[in-house]
Amino acid sequence: MKADKLFEELMGLAKSLDYTVRRESGTFRGGACVVHEQRVILINRSMPIEAAAVILARALARFVPDDQFMKPAVRDLIDREQAYLAAHPDVTFAPHQPTEEAA
Repeated sequence: MKADKLFEELMGLAKSLDYTVRRESGTFRGGACVVHEQRVILINRSMPIEAAAVILARALARFVPDDQFMKPAVRDLIDREQAYLAAHPDVTFAPHQPTEEAA
């Protein structure tokens, strides 16, 4: 599957999981966050589409249910990113939960 089509499929997956994906300019790579109770995945606009697809897949890999239907190329990329995250537990996209002190 071509990178632009793969990215479109990942965007559809993100939407089905109630995530908004935004490509923005800045000095960051990208990842998932929660902004005013809205789930957002940010991706640096200057990244090539191939890299943007990997960033999006890595962010979704934490949240996609095992029984979620995906095209084989999308499933392969998600599975690869899940394996990467399992091997690198210090990489996190878990939403930050405020402590009672911060609330």
